[in-house]
Amino acid sequence: MVSDNSLSSSLQTTLAVGGALALVAGAVIHRHKDKLSSFIVEDLTSEEIYQDVDWQKLTISAQAQGSSEARVAASLGSRPLLTSGKSDNRVFTTFYEGFKCGKDISNKLGDGKCLGYRVDRQSEYQWVTYDETDQTATEIGSGLIHLGENHGQDTFIGIYATNSVEWLTTAIACHFHSMIYVPLYDTLGEPAIVHIINQTSLKTVFVDKPENILTLLKLIKEVPTLKRIILTKKLSTEQENEIRKKAQEVGIEIMSYNQLRELGRSKPVAHHPPKADDIFEICYTSGTTGLPKGAMLTNKNIVSLAQSGREHFEPVFGGLETLISYLPLAHSYEQTIELLFLCNGFKIGYYLGDVRQLADDLAHLKPTVMPCVPRLLNRMYDNIQATIRQLSPFKRYLFNMALSAKTNDVAQHRVRRHMLWDGVLLKRIQQRLGGRVKVIISGAAPLSPAILQFLKSVCGAYVVEGYGQTECCGVSSCQTLGDPTVGNIGVPLHCNMIKLADVPDMQYFAKDNVGELCIKGSNVFKGYYRDDEKTKEALDNEGWLHTGDIAKWTVTGQIQIIDRKKHMFKLAQGEYVAPERIENIYIHSKYIAQVFVYGNGYKCYTVAIIVPDAEILEKYARDNKITGDIVTLCNKKEIKDLIFNDLKQLEKAHSLKGFETVKDIYLHPEQFSVENNLLTPTMKTKRPELGKYFETEIEEMYKNIE
Repeated sequence: MVSDNSLSSSLQTTLAVGGALALVAGAVIHRHKDKLSSFIVEDLTSEEIYQDVDWQKLTISAQAQGSSEARVAASLGSRPLLTSGKSDNRVFTTFYEGFKCGKDISNKLGDGKCLGYRVDRQSEYQWVTYDETDQTATEIGSGLIHLGENHGQDTFIGIYATNSVEWLTTAIACHFHSMIYVPLYDTLGEPAIVHIINQTSLKTVFVDKPENILTLLKLIKEVPTLKRIILTKKLSTEQENEIRKKAQEVGIEIMSYNQLRELGRSKPVAHHPPKADDIFEICYTSGTTGLPKGAMLTNKNIVSLAQSGREHFEPVFGGLETLISYLPLAHSYEQTIELLFLCNGFKIGYYLGDVRQLADDLAHLKPTVMPCVPRLLNRMYDNIQATIRQLSPFKRYLFNMALSAKTNDVAQHRVRRHMLWDGVLLKRIQQRLGGRVKVIISGAAPLSPAILQFLKSVCGAYVVEGYGQTECCGVSSCQTLGDPTVGNIGVPLHCNMIKLADVPDMQYFAKDNVGELCIKGSNVFKGYYRDDEKTKEALDNEGWLHTGDIAKWTVTGQIQIIDRKKHMFKLAQGEYVAPERIENIYIHSKYIAQVFVYGNGYKCYTVAIIVPDAEILEKYARDNKITGDIVTLCNKKEIKDLIFNDLKQLEKAHSLKGFETVKDIYLHPEQFSVENNLLTPTMKTKRPELGKYFETEIEEMYKNIE
């Protein structure tokens, strides 16, 4: 996101130019900051929003909502949990109604723009209006019906594409006729794609990439229900001819997006609006084991969550918010945020498809809201830190002066854009995000507390961490705007309450304010499609979603994830081990980028696969005159001893029990990734796959120990 060399040179130049000014003005501001309000360019929120916030009690008992054992956000008070949406003083219970509200708001109060895109790197964003989006979705929906797809809850439409205007417009078309859409994505793998198409009996799939079209054509004998493919992007003549030829050979109809629009335009069909409890999507979870499960998400789920999000971010939302869309729309996290935007008349701009050049899209779009995931924020942090390490002592002093002042703002529960700190010293960092971002929302995986603390100070925006699962429509909790703390996932959103349930095997008990995190509310899914057994595992008889995450309530009322329930194994001596807890301790080693702790019921101890941090390790090697690249270093005994000894220090510092400590490690030079099938698309470890992948190395470690 900020990975090119321009950040380093521009930050150094900025610090040099602003140096003399910073020395004089910085000292004056520190001494007289209360009197020199003219140095504050913009306060992102008014002081009034914090007057009623008790920062020592951010959650309260959910007794008023029907469960004394659970908690809700203190801001909800005694109100019932949200079950519907509200925009422009109009209540809506489905996304169909919410989109109509958003269209009216944009046309009345905004500029009417809805979905934005770029043709290439040289072009600016072009915009499709709300009226045009409505018209296109109507044409696509009408076209589908004339192709033989019926309106209603028995029709499933596949979307196998990257984020785009066409992706979301197709989804809106399904909403217009109460159809259910089913997202597919590259990293699912062919067995999962076959499973999803067959389980939902897909007849029509919208596809953008030629290679994915060819994959579907190759699998056609395994997916007998598939009848047609809609091309959402224009292909080269050569590609299209090849695809049409192969499709004809296997009896699959190929139609372009514009052809489908023309069909619908010539034969318009009236909308068939859904009801609140109607399913709008089957969202398949990538899962760490087995085939993916299809979570059934309803209109009530998305509408209540969209309204909760609106209330949560109300202090910074104005009339013309703009979202950058680059996180996969196939996942509920990104999709929920985009549908929230449409219900409020806001704008969404799509990136060009290459996350490595996201900074270019940000510079052209200048978004105000940016959803994010830790791996991108980690990269941003690493690049800033690498630049800071190269600064002269004088420039580093200037940067630290700005950081100190901004950290003080965060501690006082507010984000201010200062003429000096933001306007000069931190300007380049913030411009890499477009220069207008007000909120950065991190989700999908935990973010390092140290990194979150740093980014809260330098981004000139509220940086908050949230939590959710596909089964609760992507989001269930988020940090309160202005909360300076880190290492937690905030408070429940207004559509759900959260309780902690006993986990006796792990010695976690709700009476101690620790246990399995459970969610109940209108954002909780209906169940897994055609999988009653898995549904019963996730949802209990009272409607509580059991997440499998172990959490605790902090003293001030936030939720903190501390462990994982499902990833446990019993050692031969009968002791239970939670490997993710141990991994979260080992990852604090500066030499480690990734770690996988392994054990089973036939052994009395654990071992670990370690992926070293190549940059740190290679620097250590240079400083100590050890030769070799990262592959060579991983095979050197002195390097293994270095990392193993560092782990021993961490074990001692965190009081790990003897059976929890690893007895041997193997250093692997290549990172676990989605591409090598060792991580899920949401960056979670695929433990069974890792165990199989490193089966030989694990066996060798146990032999060496014994």
